Amino acid sequence: MPVHSMQALPATFLARVGQLDRLSAVPLYYQLQEVLKQDIEAGNWAAGDLLPSEAELGDGLGVSRTVIRKALDILQADGQVLRQKGRGTVVLRPKQWPQARTTSRAWNAEDLDAGAVIARLIDARVTTAGHNLGRMLSVPVRSEVFELTTVSSVANDPVGLMQAFLPTDACPLLSRLHRAGRLPDVRIGGQELLAQLQMQYALPLHRSEIIVEATTANEFECDVLKLRGGSGMFLITTLEKDVRDVPVAFTRAVHPSAHFRFAASVVR
Repeated sequence: MPVHSMQALPATFLARVGQLDRLSAVPLYYQLQEVLKQDIEAGNWAAGDLLPSEAELGDGLGVSRTVIRKALDILQADGQVLRQKGRGTVVLRPKQWPQARTTSRAWNAEDLDAGAVIARLIDARVTTAGHNLGRMLSVPVRSEVFELTTVSSVANDPVGLMQAFLPTDACPLLSRLHRAGRLPDVRIGGQELLAQLQMQYALPLHRSEIIVEATTANEFECDVLKLRGGSGMFLITTLEKDVRDVPVAFTRAVHPSAHFRFAASVVR
């Protein structure tokens, strides 16, 4: 993969990731680290490439250096970039993943959030997919998607933060909801988010493509989940597909390591 031209990069980068949503309850730095993470994992950067400078990101996105630095701190803690004084932010080699194959039924039977309920809906909105999310969900760049951010808890103890993105036409009932200008209903005190959507709107969950990695809690996660800074976390990203292998949801969830257990059925 060729090294990017820093002269041409900002425009192409901004075309891919779009603008941050200032009306969202999710902090700007958390949104920025997510779009940067998606852009790196989409293969738009090679190991050794330099991300745009803080000045370029600030000018292009209209955000402060504080926002940018917090976002880059998260990516560095996740092992995706390395910030080098006098050089910039360097993209690191992708992490290597042991391959495990399991159906969503088997995964859900283990239940990541056993006993957990939705304790809080932080944000619910319709947003634009953009290049990277659009590619993951197989929808056009300018397509609208539902974005839901929730906190789950066990016995009033926060155990997980999830962001879910769904095409507005992921299933007939969600399409009808979107045409009516409404958002999916999330029942506080109810079971985990995707299970609720499957039950209420017949979201056609069939197969899950799951990545689990270790990370540390950032400021937003510490605030929401009542954690100390630097707490160990598991980051779980999941692409949900229907029986035709069409994506119907993308989720990003973080769980404190003390509240997480992973189990998988491996087919060789």
